[in-house]
Amino acid sequence: MSETMTAPVSTGPEPVLRVLVVDDEPTARQRIVRLLHTMAGVRVIGECGSGREALQAIPSLTPDVVFLDIAMPGLDGLGLARRLAAAHGPLVVFVTAYDEHALEAFRIHATDFVMKPVDRGRLLDALEHARVTVRRARLERDGPASNGASPGNGLSMARFAVRDGNRTHIVLVSDILWVESYGNYARVFTPASKYIHRSTMAKIAEELAPHGFMRIHRTVIANAARIVQLERRGRGQYSALLDTGVRLPVSRTFRFELHARWGLQS
Repeated sequence: MSETMTAPVSTGPEPVLRVLVVDDEPTARQRIVRLLHTMAGVRVIGECGSGREALQAIPSLTPDVVFLDIAMPGLDGLGLARRLAAAHGPLVVFVTAYDEHALEAFRIHATDFVMKPVDRGRLLDALEHARVTVRRARLERDGPASNGASPGNGLSMARFAVRDGNRTHIVLVSDILWVESYGNYARVFTPASKYIHRSTMAKIAEELAPHGFMRIHRTVIANAARIVQLERRGRGQYSALLDTGVRLPVSRTFRFELHARWGLQS
C-alpha cells in the first residue's frame, strides 16, 4: 500500500537563545553559567542573585529563557515566574532541589523543571525544549500561513508534566505524538525524546482528550492531528499512519471513533 509523504517544513536557522541565570547561591549560579558557555546556540546575557534583581533586569536584557532557582529570599522563583507569565515574559526553566514544586511549576506553564545538582545532559535537554518553543513562537509571529506551520488550535502553548524517574519534564502538548502503556507506567513519545511517565493510561487519556488526543487501542493514545492515514492490515486489523511515518495499532472499537471524528461511514 502506498504511503502518504509529508514534506518537511523549512524553519530557518536554529534560534540563538538569550539566557539569564537567576540563583541566590553564587556557586550554583556559576556552575550553570559554566555549563551554558560550553553549549552551541546559547548566549548568557546576565546573572542575577535575587528575584527582585531579575525583575528589574529582564525588561532591558530581554532574555528568551530564564534559568530560575525557586528557593530565594524575598521574591522567590515561583513569585517571579507568575509575574513573568502575567506579563507574557520570557520562558522559565526552574532549577531547584525541591521536586515538590513541580506541580506548581506546571500550573505556571514553566518550560522545564531541572533538579539540582544540574548535569550537562539534563541542561541540554531543557535547552532543546526551550528552543522548540522559541522556534514555534517566531514562526507564529512571522505568519504561519507562509511557512507551512499549522494555525493555532489552542494547543501551541499547552504543557504536560511528565514524571520520568526522579525528573519532571514539562513538554508541549503539541509535541506529543503518541503515548503507549508500559507495564505500570506509560511511554510518552515526542519527535526528539521518549519518556517513561508515572501515570495510568486512563488518567493520561482524560488529561489529553481536550487537546485532540484519542484512544486508538487499549495500549495507545494518539495525537489525532498527526494521523494522516488509516490502513487496513487484513483479518480485521488496522493501523494509523502518523505524519512522521510511524504506524500505530488501531483496535476495531476505536476505529469506529476515528471514522466518526473524520465523518466517514464505518
